[in-house]
Amino acid sequence: MRVRTVGAPGVADIILRCVCHAEVSDREGHRGRGFTNLKRLLGYPQDFAYIVDELAATVPTGHAVAGGDEGSWALVGAVALRLQVPALLVRRAPKTYFVSYGDDPQAAGGRLAGERLPQATPVHLLDDLVYSGQTLLSAKQVLQSVGLTTRSVSTILWTIRADAAIGELSDAGFDSVTCLVSQAQI
Repeated sequence: MRVRTVGAPGVADIILRCVCHAEVSDREGHRGRGFTNLKRLLGYPQDFAYIVDELAATVPTGHAVAGGDEGSWALVGAVALRLQVPALLVRRAPKTYFVSYGDDPQAAGGRLAGERLPQATPVHLLDDLVYSGQTLLSAKQVLQSVGLTTRSVSTILWTIRADAAIGELSDAGFDSVTCLVSQAQI
């Protein structure tokens, strides 16, 4: 698997505006400072538009886009709108009420939202940042459960911790990850 850094001008500065220096825990309980909350981009429309344009440029032609969790949904919606392609949203936890993927609450165990796409449709995953790779692996599994193909990812930020996930992502069938900036560049 190949991890490619675009190094888009100005992205590092945008990321730095989203850093919180409070001490917080990650999902695994590790505590640290410098937590990056990229959802803060929504408060900076020009920065958000720039990031959306840069991410849209990384999506392969003919691919739908999907977000691996709720944190990436705004990016996915904006990129889908920019590219005029279908978007799918993967939930962390199953939705157990009303409808889900293509009006079938049983499809993908209630973790997928959006209009049903033909099987084998190529889907490009988008995420705000990659930390452990678990969100990408989980989203790929959900998309595969309904017959969609996912081999590529784009993210705003590739963290140093994500390097440890390269082998697992490759073993899961990802060919490439494109990041706008890596943590090492900030």
